[in-house]
Amino acid sequence: MPIDFFRDCDRFESTQARFGLCDDSTEGETLPAYIDEDDSSKWIAVVNNKKSLLLAFYAIDGCVSWLRSNGTESGKCDGMLCYDGNRKVIFVELKDRTLRNKAWRMDAKNQLKETISYFMEHHDTPLLNKIEAYICNKKQLKEQRYAQFCNNFKIETGVHLYVSREIIIE
Repeated sequence: MPIDFFRDCDRFESTQARFGLCDDSTEGETLPAYIDEDDSSKWIAVVNNKKSLLLAFYAIDGCVSWLRSNGTESGKCDGMLCYDGNRKVIFVELKDRTLRNKAWRMDAKNQLKETISYFMEHHDTPLLNKIEAYICNKKQLKEQRYAQFCNNFKIETGVHLYVSREIIIE
């Protein structure tokens, strides 16, 4: 039976104008990502919710799993941020990695691609107004360095990708 991300994933909500997304997972232990409104030192992504809309974050990794066609476990992004009655969906992969190693970007990209592919297969996507993806790294990023990387993702998936610590909800 397919996974319904809106029903089967842990859900956290916020209407705060600014809050963070956190992932406390460690080597060998995968915990669900979550919203934090208080301790900015833990935030991997910063969400700027300028209109204080009701935002729901559905934790995917650490909550649900599915298999690839070859029987191995699929990669999953950390979660999805949704609003406007779940008609606007932002898939999020959280990283806390050094910037010298490019492998974290490819790992994040692959996790997002697998999650988005599964989501599109099993959810009524024509009802959605917007689907985007973010790779958020706690380390400082120079967004312009990732233009081609993001463009390639758009060509491969049809989804806009942003590499930024900050997610702006307008």
